[in-house]
Amino acid sequence: MWTDSLPDWFSAHGRHHLPWRLTTDPWPVLVSEVMLQQTSVSRVIPRWESFLRRWPDARSCAAASLDEVLREWQGLGYPRRARALWLSAARVSDAGWPADEAGLRTLPGVGAYTARALLAFSDVGPALAPPRDVNIGRVAARVALGCDASEVAVAVLDAVVREARPAGMPIREYAYALFDVGAHHCRAQPRCDGCPLGHSCTFHLSASTAVPRRRPRYQGSQRQLRGAILRAVLGDPRLSGAPLRQAVSGVPGVSQQRFDEAFAGLVLDGLIPGGDDGVR
Repeated sequence: MWTDSLPDWFSAHGRHHLPWRLTTDPWPVLVSEVMLQQTSVSRVIPRWESFLRRWPDARSCAAASLDEVLREWQGLGYPRRARALWLSAARVSDAGWPADEAGLRTLPGVGAYTARALLAFSDVGPALAPPRDVNIGRVAARVALGCDASEVAVAVLDAVVREARPAGMPIREYAYALFDVGAHHCRAQPRCDGCPLGHSCTFHLSASTAVPRRRPRYQGSQRQLRGAILRAVLGDPRLSGAPLRQAVSGVPGVSQQRFDEAFAGLVLDGLIPGGDDGVR
Protein backbone atom coordinates (compact mmCIF):
# COMPACT_ATOMS: atom_id res chain seq x y z
CA MET A 1 0.00 0.00 0.00
CA TRP A 2 1.26 3.47 -0.88
CA THR A 3 1.15 4.67 2.75
CA ASP A 4 3.11 1.79 4.32
CA SER A 5 6.12 3.98 5.10
CA LEU A 6 4.09 6.77 6.72
CA PRO A 7 4.14 5.66 10.40
CA ASP A 8 7.94 5.44 10.70
CA TRP A 9 8.48 8.64 8.70
CA PHE A 10 5.92 10.57 10.74
CA SER A 11 7.47 9.39 13.99
CA ALA A 12 10.85 10.76 12.90
CA HIS A 13 9.91 13.79 10.79
CA GLY A 14 6.38 14.88 11.72
CA ARG A 15 5.70 18.40 12.98
CA HIS A 16 5.07 17.23 16.51
CA HIS A 17 5.93 20.69 17.86
CA LEU A 18 2.79 22.35 16.54
CA PRO A 19 0.97 23.42 19.70
CA TRP A 20 -2.55 22.45 18.60
CA ARG A 21 -1.32 18.89 18.14
CA LEU A 22 -0.63 18.68 21.87
CA THR A 23 -4.30 18.87 22.88
CA THR A 24 -7.54 17.04 22.20
CA ASP A 25 -9.69 19.86 23.59
CA PRO A 26 -12.09 20.78 20.75
CA TRP A 27 -11.94 24.54 21.36
CA PRO A 28 -8.19 24.99 20.71
CA VAL A 29 -8.47 22.56 17.81
CA LEU A 30 -11.32 24.56 16.26
CA VAL A 31 -9.43 27.84 16.71
CA SER A 32 -6.41 26.34 14.95
CA GLU A 33 -8.46 24.97 12.07
CA VAL A 34 -10.21 28.30 11.51
CA MET A 35 -6.97 30.27 11.69
CA LEU A 36 -5.15 27.89 9.35
CA GLN A 37 -7.63 28.48 6.55
CA GLN A 38 -5.57 30.40 3.96
CA THR A 39 -2.96 31.44 6.58
CA SER A 40 0.50 29.93 6.98
CA VAL A 41 1.45 27.82 9.99
CA SER A 42 4.28 30.17 10.99
CA ARG A 43 1.88 33.12 11.18
CA VAL A 44 -0.79 31.15 13.01
CA ILE A 45 1.30 29.80 15.90
CA PRO A 46 1.76 33.12 17.81
CA ARG A 47 -1.77 34.29 17.00
CA TRP A 48 -3.30 30.98 18.16
CA GLU A 49 -1.35 31.22 21.42
CA SER A 50 -2.39 34.85 21.95
CA PHE A 51 -6.05 34.10 21.18
CA LEU A 52 -6.18 31.20 23.63
CA ARG A 53 -4.45 33.14 26.38
CA ARG A 54 -7.29 35.63 26.11
CA TRP A 55 -10.12 33.13 25.55
CA PRO A 56 -9.01 29.66 26.70
CA ASP A 57 -12.44 28.13 26.17
CA ALA A 58 -15.57 28.64 24.14
CA ARG A 59 -17.50 30.17 27.04
CA SER A 60 -14.99 32.97 27.58
CA CYS A 61 -14.96 33.78 23.86
CA ALA A 62 -18.76 33.80 23.72
CA ALA A 63 -18.80 36.29 26.62
CA ALA A 64 -16.61 38.72 24.68
CA SER A 65 -18.02 41.22 22.22
CA LEU A 66 -17.66 40.68 18.50
CA ASP A 67 -15.57 43.85 18.28
CA GLU A 68 -13.08 42.43 20.78
CA VAL A 69 -12.74 39.22 18.79
CA LEU A 70 -12.36 41.13 15.52
CA ARG A 71 -9.65 43.33 17.01
CA GLU A 72 -7.74 40.25 18.22
CA TRP A 73 -8.14 38.76 14.75
CA GLN A 74 -6.69 41.74 12.86
CA GLY A 75 -3.85 40.73 10.57
CA LEU A 76 -5.13 37.22 9.95
CA GLY A 77 -7.52 38.31 7.21
CA TYR A 78 -10.98 37.06 6.27
CA PRO A 79 -12.75 38.44 9.39
CA ARG A 80 -15.88 36.42 8.58
CA ARG A 81 -13.94 33.48 9.98
CA ALA A 82 -13.61 35.28 13.30
CA ARG A 83 -17.32 36.07 13.42
CA ALA A 84 -18.22 32.45 12.65
CA LEU A 85 -15.84 31.27 15.39
CA TRP A 86 -17.43 33.67 17.87
CA LEU A 87 -20.92 32.47 16.92
CA SER A 88 -19.81 28.84 17.25
CA ALA A 89 -18.43 29.62 20.71
CA ALA A 90 -21.87 30.85 21.77
CA ARG A 91 -23.55 27.74 20.35
CA VAL A 92 -21.31 25.21 22.09
CA SER A 93 -21.36 27.21 25.33
CA ASP A 94 -25.14 26.89 25.39
CA ALA A 95 -25.65 23.39 23.98
CA GLY A 96 -22.30 21.60 24.16
CA TRP A 97 -20.27 20.12 21.34
CA PRO A 98 -22.08 17.98 18.77
CA ALA A 99 -20.63 14.47 18.70
CA ASP A 100 -20.90 13.62 15.00
CA GLU A 101 -20.14 15.17 11.62
CA ALA A 102 -23.72 16.16 10.85
CA GLY A 103 -24.08 17.95 14.18
CA LEU A 104 -20.73 19.72 13.91
CA ARG A 105 -21.62 20.98 10.44
CA THR A 106 -24.52 22.94 11.95
CA LEU A 107 -22.00 25.20 13.71
CA PRO A 108 -21.37 28.52 11.94
CA GLY A 109 -18.51 28.28 9.48
CA VAL A 110 -17.97 24.55 9.99
CA GLY A 111 -18.04 22.49 6.80
CA ALA A 112 -17.25 18.88 6.01
CA TYR A 113 -13.49 19.25 6.38
CA THR A 114 -13.57 21.14 9.69
CA ALA A 115 -16.15 18.76 11.15
CA ARG A 116 -14.00 15.76 10.29
CA ALA A 117 -10.92 17.52 11.62
CA LEU A 118 -12.64 18.11 14.94
CA LEU A 119 -13.58 14.44 15.15
CA ALA A 120 -10.09 13.30 14.17
CA PHE A 121 -8.06 15.72 16.28
CA SER A 122 -10.22 16.28 19.38
CA ASP A 123 -12.31 14.21 21.75
CA VAL A 124 -15.79 15.40 20.72
CA GLY A 125 -16.72 12.03 19.22
CA PRO A 126 -15.48 9.05 17.20
CA ALA A 127 -13.77 9.77 13.90
CA LEU A 128 -15.13 7.63 11.09
CA ALA A 129 -13.00 9.08 8.28
CA PRO A 130 -9.88 11.22 7.99
CA PRO A 131 -10.36 14.88 7.07
CA ARG A 132 -9.34 15.77 3.53
CA ASP A 133 -8.23 19.26 2.62
CA VAL A 134 -6.51 20.53 -0.53
CA ASN A 135 -3.11 19.30 0.65
CA ILE A 136 -4.19 15.79 1.61
CA GLY A 137 -6.19 15.53 -1.60
CA ARG A 138 -3.13 16.52 -3.63
CA VAL A 139 -0.95 13.89 -1.93
CA ALA A 140 -3.51 11.12 -2.42
CA ALA A 141 -4.25 12.01 -6.05
CA ARG A 142 -0.60 12.24 -7.06
CA VAL A 143 0.73 9.22 -5.22
CA ALA A 144 -2.16 6.77 -5.51
CA LEU A 145 -3.75 7.85 -8.80
CA GLY A 146 -0.96 9.57 -10.69
CA CYS A 147 -2.95 12.70 -11.47
CA ASP A 148 -3.86 16.09 -10.12
CA ALA A 149 -6.61 16.30 -7.51
CA SER A 150 -8.66 18.54 -9.79
CA GLU A 151 -9.04 15.60 -12.17
CA VAL A 152 -10.70 13.34 -9.58
CA ALA A 153 -14.15 13.42 -8.00
CA VAL A 154 -14.04 14.31 -4.31
CA ALA A 155 -15.82 11.07 -3.41
CA VAL A 156 -13.02 9.12 -5.08
CA LEU A 157 -10.37 11.10 -3.19
CA ASP A 158 -12.21 10.52 0.09
CA ALA A 159 -12.26 6.77 -0.58
CA VAL A 160 -8.56 6.71 -1.53
CA VAL A 161 -7.58 8.54 1.67
CA ARG A 162 -9.88 6.47 3.87
CA GLU A 163 -8.78 3.10 2.52
CA ALA A 164 -5.04 3.80 2.63
CA ARG A 165 -4.70 4.26 6.39
CA PRO A 166 -1.97 1.90 7.62
CA ALA A 167 -3.13 -0.78 10.03
CA GLY A 168 -2.73 0.35 13.63
CA MET A 169 -2.18 4.02 12.75
CA PRO A 170 -4.81 6.22 14.44
CA ILE A 171 -6.77 8.54 12.18
CA ARG A 172 -5.31 11.50 14.09
CA GLU A 173 -1.69 10.53 13.34
CA TYR A 174 -2.53 9.42 9.79
CA ALA A 175 -4.06 12.78 8.88
CA TYR A 176 -1.21 14.72 10.50
CA ALA A 177 1.31 12.57 8.60
CA LEU A 178 -0.37 13.33 5.26
CA PHE A 179 -0.44 17.04 6.16
CA ASP A 180 3.29 16.90 6.83
CA VAL A 181 4.10 15.09 3.58
CA GLY A 182 2.20 17.87 1.82
CA ALA A 183 4.05 20.56 3.76
CA HIS A 184 7.54 19.09 3.32
CA HIS A 185 7.36 17.46 -0.09
CA CYS A 186 4.10 17.27 -2.04
CA ARG A 187 3.60 20.99 -2.54
CA ALA A 188 2.02 22.66 -5.54
CA GLN A 189 5.59 22.56 -6.86
CA PRO A 190 6.73 19.16 -5.53
CA ARG A 191 9.97 18.52 -3.67
CA CYS A 192 10.26 14.82 -4.30
CA ASP A 193 13.73 14.21 -2.82
CA GLY A 194 13.33 12.43 0.49
CA CYS A 195 9.56 12.02 0.20
CA PRO A 196 8.50 8.91 2.16
CA LEU A 197 5.91 8.09 -0.50
CA GLY A 198 8.29 8.44 -3.43
CA HIS A 199 8.81 4.70 -3.81
CA SER A 200 5.14 4.26 -4.81
CA CYS A 201 4.28 7.66 -6.29
CA THR A 202 3.01 7.49 -9.87
CA PHE A 203 2.91 11.22 -10.45
CA HIS A 204 5.83 12.80 -12.27
CA LEU A 205 6.02 16.53 -12.93
CA SER A 206 9.15 17.91 -14.54
CA ALA A 207 10.49 21.36 -13.73
CA SER A 208 9.92 22.40 -17.34
CA THR A 209 6.19 21.74 -17.13
CA ALA A 210 5.67 23.06 -13.63
CA VAL A 211 3.46 26.12 -13.46
CA PRO A 212 3.95 28.38 -10.42
CA ARG A 213 0.85 29.30 -8.52
CA ARG A 214 -0.25 32.89 -8.93
CA ARG A 215 -1.39 34.55 -5.75
CA PRO A 216 -4.41 36.83 -6.02
CA ARG A 217 -3.39 40.49 -6.07
CA TYR A 218 -3.84 42.07 -2.64
CA GLN A 219 -2.74 45.68 -3.14
CA GLY A 220 -5.78 47.63 -4.26
CA SER A 221 -8.09 44.62 -3.94
CA GLN A 222 -11.55 44.69 -2.45
CA ARG A 223 -10.22 42.48 0.32
CA GLN A 224 -7.67 45.16 1.25
CA LEU A 225 -10.36 47.83 1.21
CA ARG A 226 -12.69 45.76 3.41
CA GLY A 227 -9.87 45.22 5.88
CA ALA A 228 -9.05 48.92 5.98
CA ILE A 229 -12.70 49.87 6.65
CA LEU A 230 -13.02 47.27 9.38
CA ARG A 231 -9.81 48.40 11.10
CA ALA A 232 -10.94 52.02 10.98
CA VAL A 233 -14.36 51.26 12.47
CA LEU A 234 -12.89 49.05 15.18
CA GLY A 235 -10.38 51.77 16.00
CA ASP A 236 -13.06 54.46 16.21
CA PRO A 237 -16.71 53.34 16.11
CA ARG A 238 -17.77 57.00 15.70
CA LEU A 239 -16.28 57.20 12.21
CA SER A 240 -18.86 57.54 9.48
CA GLY A 241 -19.48 59.09 6.09
CA ALA A 242 -16.71 61.22 4.60
CA PRO A 243 -14.31 60.86 7.59
CA LEU A 244 -14.49 57.07 7.25
CA ARG A 245 -13.87 57.25 3.53
CA GLN A 246 -10.92 59.56 4.20
CA ALA A 247 -9.52 57.08 6.72
CA VAL A 248 -9.23 54.41 4.01
CA SER A 249 -8.15 56.71 1.17
CA GLY A 250 -4.68 55.17 1.20
CA VAL A 251 -5.99 51.97 -0.38
CA PRO A 252 -4.98 52.06 -4.07
CA GLY A 253 -7.83 52.63 -6.49
CA VAL A 254 -10.48 53.36 -3.87
CA SER A 255 -13.58 55.06 -5.27
CA GLN A 256 -17.01 55.95 -3.92
CA GLN A 257 -18.53 52.91 -5.60
CA ARG A 258 -15.87 50.51 -4.34
CA PHE A 259 -16.13 51.98 -0.85
CA ASP A 260 -19.92 51.57 -0.82
CA GLU A 261 -19.66 47.98 -2.05
CA ALA A 262 -17.03 47.07 0.54
CA PHE A 263 -18.96 48.77 3.34
CA ALA A 264 -22.22 47.08 2.35
CA GLY A 265 -20.47 43.71 2.26
CA LEU A 266 -19.14 44.17 5.80
CA VAL A 267 -22.62 45.11 7.02
CA LEU A 268 -24.13 42.10 5.26
CA ASP A 269 -21.53 39.82 6.86
CA GLY A 270 -22.45 41.16 10.29
CA LEU A 271 -19.00 42.58 10.93
CA ILE A 272 -20.00 46.24 11.31
CA PRO A 273 -23.33 48.01 11.89
CA GLY A 274 -24.91 49.90 9.01
CA GLY A 275 -26.58 53.30 8.98
CA ASP A 276 -30.16 53.86 7.91
CA ASP A 277 -29.06 54.58 4.36
CA GLY A 278 -26.50 51.77 4.24
CA VAL A 279 -23.56 54.16 4.72
CA ARG A 280 -22.29 55.33 8.08
